[in-house]
Parts: sequence; C-alpha cells; structure tokens
Amino acid sequence: MKNLEQKSKRINNLFDSTSPYLLQHANNPVEWQQWGAETWQMANDENSLVLVSIGYSTCHWCHVMEHESFEDLETANIMNSALINIKVDREERPDIDMVYMDACQLMTGRGGWPLNIICLPDGRPIYAGTYFPKLQWQEIVMQLAAVHSKNPSKTQEYATRVVEQLEKRNTTGLISGTIENLSRIQLLEMYQTMSSQFDWVDGGPNRCPKFPLPGQHEFVLDYHLLSGDESAKEFLHLSLLKMSNGGIYDALRGGFCRYSTDSKWFAPHFEKMLYDNAQLISLYARAFAWSKAPVYETIARETIDFCLRELQLPTGGFGSALDADSEGMEGKFYVFTYETLLTCLSEDELALATIQFGITKEGNWEHGYNILHQALAPLQVLASSGLDVSTYHSRLSKIKEKLRSVQESRIRPNFDNKAICAWNGLMLKALSNAAFYLNDTHYANKAEELGHWIWDTFWKEDQLYRIHCLGHTKIGGFLEDYACLCEGYLALYLKIRSDYCLTRAEELIAKAIALFYNPVSQQLAFTPINGETLIIRKSDYNDDVIPSPNGILAHCLFQLGTIRNNAEYLYLAQVLAKQVQQNMMESPGWYFNWARLAQAHTLGGIHIRIEGEGIPPNDICEMTSKLPSWAIIQYNENKELCQIIPCAANTCYLGVSTTQEALEIVLDVCSLSGD
Repeated sequence: MKNLEQKSKRINNLFDSTSPYLLQHANNPVEWQQWGAETWQMANDENSLVLVSIGYSTCHWCHVMEHESFEDLETANIMNSALINIKVDREERPDIDMVYMDACQLMTGRGGWPLNIICLPDGRPIYAGTYFPKLQWQEIVMQLAAVHSKNPSKTQEYATRVVEQLEKRNTTGLISGTIENLSRIQLLEMYQTMSSQFDWVDGGPNRCPKFPLPGQHEFVLDYHLLSGDESAKEFLHLSLLKMSNGGIYDALRGGFCRYSTDSKWFAPHFEKMLYDNAQLISLYARAFAWSKAPVYETIARETIDFCLRELQLPTGGFGSALDADSEGMEGKFYVFTYETLLTCLSEDELALATIQFGITKEGNWEHGYNILHQALAPLQVLASSGLDVSTYHSRLSKIKEKLRSVQESRIRPNFDNKAICAWNGLMLKALSNAAFYLNDTHYANKAEELGHWIWDTFWKEDQLYRIHCLGHTKIGGFLEDYACLCEGYLALYLKIRSDYCLTRAEELIAKAIALFYNPVSQQLAFTPINGETLIIRKSDYNDDVIPSPNGILAHCLFQLGTIRNNAEYLYLAQVLAKQVQQNMMESPGWYFNWARLAQAHTLGGIHIRIEGEGIPPNDICEMTSKLPSWAIIQYNENKELCQIIPCAANTCYLGVSTTQEALEIVLDVCSLSGD
C-alpha cells in the first residue's frame, strides 16, 4: 500500500460516463474511478483499500457530502493517497448497491445514501456508513489505512465474518419443501399484524421519515374488498387524503416527492422519482374507480401531467428523477417566502392562498419559507374564506397559475435523464391502469406508445438492458427490469386487449427463468447467471418503496399461468411464494405484495373470461374495481357467444350475461368476511 504522503498518479475517470450522477463528480479533485475489472485489478496490484461510494443524482445528502468532502482539496488528497475511489450510480447498478447496503445495515443497523463502503482489494467490506462530516471522514480514512497497513490480518478476518453474515442474511427465514397455503384465518391475522404498524392519525406507516408505500395500500384495498373490514377502508382513505394534502404532494405542479421528513407528510425531501409517481398513479386511479371520490381522479391526472411534462424524454420514455436541490438549497424551486407572495398575488388572492396552502408570514418551514400544503378540506376553505364555489375555483386557478409562473423564472432542479427499464415498466403499468380505471383513450395511446418504445429501446440481442442514456443502451437487465416490464405489459393487456402484450410478457418470463432461476435452490437471484460476480449473489425478497422483484415476477407467473393454462408458471409462483411465507406472517409490513399473492393462492384465485365483444367496457371496469388486484381478466373476443365465465376458488361456473352476476359469484366464494 502507498504511504499517505505519496502523490497519486491517477486521474478522475468519470468524464466518459453517461450516468448523470457520475458526471456530477467528474470535476471533483478526488480521483474517482468507474466500477470495473480494471479498477479492481488496480486495487489488487497496489494492495490498496477501496472506497465504493454509492449514490444517485437527485440525492440531497449526496450533494452535501460532495460539497463538504469530495470537492475539498485536503480531503481529496487524503482519499487519493489512502484509497482507490470508486463512484457508483445506484440506479444503474442496484446489484452493487443492495449488496453493500446489506453490509452497511449489518455493521451499523441503518442505511441510506450516500452509501460509503471501504473494502479490501477483493471487494469484501470492512467499514460502512452513509453521510460523514468532513473531519470525521478524514479521520476514518486515515485510521482504516493505518490498520490495513499495520495489521492486515485483522481486516481480513473481519471481512470474512462480514461476508459470512451477508450470506446468512440472504437466506434467513426462507422455507423449502412442501408447505400448505395459509388458512383464511391466517390471512385475517396478517392484516391485523400489519395494521398494528399503521399511523391511524396521519396515515401511512407509523414511522418517521415516512415513505409512500403504494403496494401496501393496494394490499389494504384488496383486504377490504374481500373482508368488508371498515377499518381497512377508513385507513386507506385516511392515507390517500393525508398524502395528497401534505407537502409531499406538489399542489402546483402535480407529482409526489420521495418521502416526508416528518410523520404528517408535511416537509418532504423534494426529489421526485419516476418509480414513486408511477405506482401512486396506479393506486389513485384504482382508488377512484373503487370509491368514485373525485379527488383521487384529480391526483392521478395531475401526477400523470407532471410525469408527461417534466419527466418524459424527447425521444420517448421517461427519465428517472428531478433533484431536490437548486441554487444550492433543498426545495428552493418549490417554496415561497411571504414577501414573494405579496409581490405576485393580489390582496384577495393572497388571502385565499394563506388559507388554502397554510401560509404564514414567518414561514411554515425553515428560513422563512413556506411549503404549500392543504391541511383543510375544500369545504373548510370555503367556510374560512367566505367565498362561493365558483369564485373559489376561479381564484384558486389564478393563484396556481401565478405561482407556477414565479417558479418558471427560477433555476430548475436538475433532471436525471437516464431511462431505467424497470421504472419505465412501472410507468407503463401506471398509464395502462389510468387508461383502464379512468376510461381515458389518450392515456391508452400513451401507454401503448411507451410499451413499443421500451421494447424497441431495451430489448436487444434476445435480452433486456437496464439503462438508456444519451443515445446509449447499456448494462444487462436485472430481475427487477424483467419483472416490472412484464407487469407493465399485463396491465396494458387489461386495457387494449391485444395478444401481443401477453406474448411479450411470456418472452420476458421465459428469459427471466433462464437467467435468474436456480432450480436446485428454487430461488430467483437479482443478478443474471451470466452477470458479474459480486461478493454474494443476492436475492431481493422484501417489499419496500418498490416491491420485491421476486414477488412481482411471482404475480406475473400466476396471472400468465392462469391465462395461458401453463402449469409450470403456476407451480413456480407457488414455490416462490411459499419460500417467504414464514417471514411474511411474522412481518407482513415488509411483504405486502407477497401477502396479496398469498390471498390468491389461499382463495383459489379469481379468473373472469370475457367472451365476445358485447360487454360494455365501463361495466368491466366497474366490476374489476370491486375485485382484488390479483383477479385476472381474460378476453376472448373472437367468440360468437357473448357471455362472462366466472372462475374462483379453483372452480369455473356457468356463463352469465352481466358483470354484476359474475362479481357476486366470485366474491361469494372468495369472501373473508365469514371467517
């Protein structure tokens, strides 16, 4: 290893990257290298410790640590002398991120970004953390370099123990062999366990910071439809309203921020991610069809408008995210001082804006700024303002127009313009769901256009790729990409009824099984069998802000297996679901998407075949909105006889002529309310 005083002869090697995140660091005095075999060989040749620093372009604390440490010459000299420094875009390489995030959580009990891992030259981690202040970071680097130089056996022994624990974590709680489906009583108990972790005052999970979990709310809606449990219905409405009224939702431009720093959805981290907004579009569109609450339709449409206006790429598809920061401050593009509002709004407009958005003269947030949020219901605003309905809506529209105009005069947050296959798959599902549940032909056309663009862009040489940026398509797809895109095409099929959607879904499933499934362990890995070898080959079972790709693919296997009568797919969906059954019962809050599939398996599924072309689309939508999300609708439009064949609990019934009859049959046999 080099002496700390020795001058490094490397250069910053990020200039030729297409990653917006890596390019942000291309001018740092830190001699950043890109992840690759050549960099790791350099580390081995020099017997140097390696920093793997992982983040993403819209991460606020990544920017903070860059400014404090990575742009600082003194810190950079220490890092360059003691380490080989690798920068990784977690959105391009989630495989690297999830392995080292596990290591960070194992070592520290927490995680986040920036994720900074110091490794031996073979990639095994010996130290992990997230954000560090400059002086603390300098001390950490120098101390670890000294230990590695003077007592290398100590770091070797520790690294060995860490990897052993990582391997153990990767399989903990998984079950193999023959396992019975859950009972109906256990399905009820699973909701009760999950609901004990809900925030019954402000909605969402009972923790802080608070992230939207659309998949968990989909489970709650499924549970309510099957059980009739009013508490589930109340919690769903509470959560959807609190999220859309909080500062986490952009009341001027539409779209949701990534998470709230408080428990009331008030103060967000202001980055806006495609994956959050796509899933929330699906949730709010379905919630509208189910409840007929106009506010849910409004939120879905405004969020779609935001995505089309601010995240869509000129060539088609969608970029990844908008940054939280602009002009060196988090949220500056979105927040307002009272003085700014005085200059751009009339007296009457300011009076309404103060009530509507919770404005104060001192600022309701930090440094005198106001976060626009809507704590009062429209009727409460009308009562407080004394306005009639027509004047209220007209004045509010003018206020929003003027405030958006002020925003347009500001420096915009950076846009991460890389298209990620998995996230575009989620957006394909979102547009398809919105087209179906909102009965919108324009959204259907947008969904079909996106479906073609994704296939033309990411499907190359009989496989998926993950990233498209600056005209380059790169990085072989991970399980997440196959799973999310497959789910997107199945959602598109529900709206446009075209068999090519099913054909593409079949191609993706067949390729995913070939690349990711181990028939011996009966597990799906996140990385392909022909992919790069990391310190462990990880599987991703937990549902989080994006559900487990294993679970998403299991749902796809169940749906497509049912439609195509493919016993292999149905069996594999069962195998995958049974592996997480123990963990799911103990911690359903981290397995909510799996819990939906467990409902389907226990209740014997719901499969409704629409034969002929005479059933009104609105009736099909109305029926589907009253069914759990895992219910399967299949179209056989070439049939001469117009009828509906309802199947549930592994039994098919005689054809009926109306969707209401079909709905009553399947819900009667799949009800949880009688247990």
